[in-house]
Amino acid sequence: MGMALDELLAQRGLRASDRAVLRELIEGVWWSTRTAAEALSTSSEVVARAVERAAGSPAAVPLALYIRLVCEAAWDLTWDHFPLLSLLSTAERAWLLTPPSAGSEEHIALQTMLALRDELTLESAGSTGDLAAMVEAAADLSTSLAALASMAGVVPTSGVATHLATMLDDRLHYAEAVGLAARTASHALAGEGRDVGEAAAALAQLRAAEEFFAPTDAGEASDHASLSEIRAHRAAIESVLAAADRDWLRIDDGMVVCLFPFGLRHAEQTQIVEAVKRHAASWSLGGKHLGNRPTSLLLIDDCWRGDDPLQRRYDGTQLDLPDLQLPDLGQQPTTARVTVLISQLGNHCLRVEIPLESAMPHEVAARVWAAAPEYGHLGELGRPLRFAGGGGPAAAWPRLAAFAKDVLDDLTAALATTDLGPVALSWRPGMFHVVTTVRQASVLPGGRAEDASTLEDARAIAGLFGAQPLCHPLPSGWGSVAPWARYQVPHGTTLHCAGLTDDVVLVTENHTLLASFTSADYMVATVAQAVEFVVSLEGMFAAWQDELSDFYLGLRPHLHRLDAADDEDPDLDDLQRILSDLQRRQLRLRQFLTSARVNLLFIAAPALVTSPVMRRTVSDLLELSTVWRQRAEFTDNAGQALTDRVTDLIESWSRRKEEKLERRNRLLVNTLLAVLAGIGISGLLSMVQDGFAVTGWGSATLVALVLVVAALVGVISYRSEVGRRERQRAKVPGGRRGASE
Repeated sequence: MGMALDELLAQRGLRASDRAVLRELIEGVWWSTRTAAEALSTSSEVVARAVERAAGSPAAVPLALYIRLVCEAAWDLTWDHFPLLSLLSTAERAWLLTPPSAGSEEHIALQTMLALRDELTLESAGSTGDLAAMVEAAADLSTSLAALASMAGVVPTSGVATHLATMLDDRLHYAEAVGLAARTASHALAGEGRDVGEAAAALAQLRAAEEFFAPTDAGEASDHASLSEIRAHRAAIESVLAAADRDWLRIDDGMVVCLFPFGLRHAEQTQIVEAVKRHAASWSLGGKHLGNRPTSLLLIDDCWRGDDPLQRRYDGTQLDLPDLQLPDLGQQPTTARVTVLISQLGNHCLRVEIPLESAMPHEVAARVWAAAPEYGHLGELGRPLRFAGGGGPAAAWPRLAAFAKDVLDDLTAALATTDLGPVALSWRPGMFHVVTTVRQASVLPGGRAEDASTLEDARAIAGLFGAQPLCHPLPSGWGSVAPWARYQVPHGTTLHCAGLTDDVVLVTENHTLLASFTSADYMVATVAQAVEFVVSLEGMFAAWQDELSDFYLGLRPHLHRLDAADDEDPDLDDLQRILSDLQRRQLRLRQFLTSARVNLLFIAAPALVTSPVMRRTVSDLLELSTVWRQRAEFTDNAGQALTDRVTDLIESWSRRKEEKLERRNRLLVNTLLAVLAGIGISGLLSMVQDGFAVTGWGSATLVALVLVVAALVGVISYRSEVGRRERQRAKVPGGRRGASE
């Protein structure tokens, strides 16, 4: 925050602590989900107080522009719009208490600040891959910015008015360039706008927009963020236009399956399966009652009914949720089937199946991209995800990742109401995988539908324009109107599955393509089940990692309590409580690790499936899984947890407990012996006095002699005990702290 604004707010009576918070907003992480929610709440409260003080004063315009700048700085680092929109809404509500007059500098500055919401909406539209939505959002933004620029042009000339006019002109150029790019890409991908002159004119306008945001010879600062985005749009359009003479891919019949693997932390996964079977019919997931009973078994084919002598197998139950209503995308189907698979092995999965019909490349890319947590906010576009038959939360869901979170949170909460005891969810939005199955496709010369011919060989897919979304992993963001058009494909590993002679199984980090035009559907479905099984293992490993992390974190309070214990004379009761808790935790970890190793052995065993050929397919898929390749590291870490710190702590402090008990018992015995010795000496003195008639100084001398002897015996006994304890300590290098470090 500039010194001028700080001074103006100070003159308006805004306290120094609030001004300090405002200054830190530009550099802080108040917007980050990694920080506590209080950070956003505090920032909003301070902004509200600042607006209330500044409204109607000379501080209003710089404050409005500063709030916009703060949100822009956060926007550079986050795709989550909620904190930004929340801060803008807070400022808007506070300004309503003292609204500026229409057409004033303050009014224009306020609306310029709020226009950032339309820019965020444009980004959300672009991040859905829906070019029609992007064209509409860009048009809305251009209209609002043009109106503000017109108002800024008639206010009295001043430094502030000039700055506002320049800013609005810059943002208007940006909005118009993005709108042009979206329209050009939409026409090109739909087979329209192939006129060379029109395409050249559009590209020339985009290059002019890039020049507009480039630094000038006069040394004026550039807007490199806008320049780079427009450049990316232009490069994508050039790639699409360059494919005018290539054969294009159209998927006539297929499906996109978005998988969200998750784990449920509980000692017995079979008990979770049984609890779901007994109780789930009355549950509400995603705010909607299931309305049906869970299946008695997982709906998978007999290939998974392996012959295991211990009766283990990949099985469980399945929950069918109501269909999900998707946003419109050309002529594509808009309902998706939703199921939750609960496995007795612990590899659970939420599955969203989206059909594809006569899907062009950009439509396929948009559907595949839907599983990503960076997918655009559909709520900002006014068409959030909902259940097809109604129901669910009033605000619905902004993206599939948010839908998955709500369903899985509800599932975990429902399980907590059963007699299972504590159940914890292990999941994060980045845990997803997309499996696209192509059953029928066409080749479109130059993208022309009227010249379409049936694609006979699935192996030819990778050479067609439009195969990029299917043959490349999903990136961490959507960078242009058609980022997929510039992918280098195929990017991944092609798997050979015996029995699928001419078919394609292409595996990448977060996407798998199954394309088959000559095999029976049930043969392809078996391979698809193998892919989904391997993907779901990430949920199982996530639960295991969380369990191991929880164990290590649970050691901290014990270490602090042990460090606080008295080195020389620890309290036995407190020591016993600590040791008992550690032993319980160690036993729980041992049981957990044993169960995990048994699962790993079974997953790698031939008995998992009935067919040796399918066993080979599953093994090949496992070797391509990053999570599976880390299993050895996981088991090593878990095994080390059993043998290092906890064992040392228990052994060290158990030994100290025994020493304390031994000292207590020895003290008791010594006391009893001293008493008995005292009684014996008293009797002996009495006999001497009576037999020799010792009196006076003689009696005193005898008593003194006895006391001297007792003192010598006590000193010798004490030094002997100290020496014994020192020798015992020397046997354990570093003492207690050495064992616990």
